[in-house]
Amino acid sequence: MKIALGEKVNYYAECPYCGTKRKEGTDSCSKCGKSLIQTVEKVNDEAEEDDGEVSLYKVREEKSASENFKNLKGKAKFSYFKDYYLGKVIVAVLILALLGSLVYTFLKPKQEPVLYIAMIVSPFMPEAQEQFKADLTDMFVKDEDHENIMLDTNYSSLVADYNSMMSYTMHMSAGEIDMLICTKDELKYQVNNGVVIPVKEAISKEIYDSIDDSLKYKVTPAKLLDNGDAEYGEEDIYGLNLEKFLEKINGFETSNKYVVAFIGIAPHKDKFDEVAKYLFE
Repeated sequence: MKIALGEKVNYYAECPYCGTKRKEGTDSCSKCGKSLIQTVEKVNDEAEEDDGEVSLYKVREEKSASENFKNLKGKAKFSYFKDYYLGKVIVAVLILALLGSLVYTFLKPKQEPVLYIAMIVSPFMPEAQEQFKADLTDMFVKDEDHENIMLDTNYSSLVADYNSMMSYTMHMSAGEIDMLICTKDELKYQVNNGVVIPVKEAISKEIYDSIDDSLKYKVTPAKLLDNGDAEYGEEDIYGLNLEKFLEKINGFETSNKYVVAFIGIAPHKDKFDEVAKYLFE
């Protein structure tokens, strides 16, 4: 920038953009190329000064940021990019990612479960569970964009884990759960809560009679009274043992004895017969 007679130039001691100290006799930063001129004072005595003070003039940058960036090389260019562009690039990428996620969530077809099975600690090996889900999908899912099979494995125990019990109760109250796969001890707890119905009320008599009696698990409902005593109901078949099915699909016998049970307020009771035939045929 040309300095006219009668003008005094004040320089920055350090570059306001990158902090590099000014070299004597230079007008711009040796690192980033930015101007180091802070102000220019007009000191011409013949100039009219209405208030008797020296006028200050802001100096425009001699080069744009993009021009300075092009002129830099090596580490100086990388440092300049990191200081002035990297943050903006990261923010832009995050904003685009967020917008993309929102658009995908909005446009993605919503899937509704056509069968919801809550599993209190899955008895399946990973590959076996995928096979189990694939078989049920082939049986019941007609439109994969809008329907799915829900195998909910987010429960560790309904007896001992409060969070699992609250989550299970929430889904149960919403009328979402159709079936329950759990250990025999967990089943007793759910029978006492009144959410599981006898097997003979869930599936047809023909299929019920075709299942071997050794696979039918009896439970006597018990209701705890206020005085601490228990009131017992009538013993009935509330679960079907899955030992043989799990041994077949997993390839080995499981240490815990799992059963499948049916929920009284299940939204998809019409599928109980087909599931029972698949498990015990």
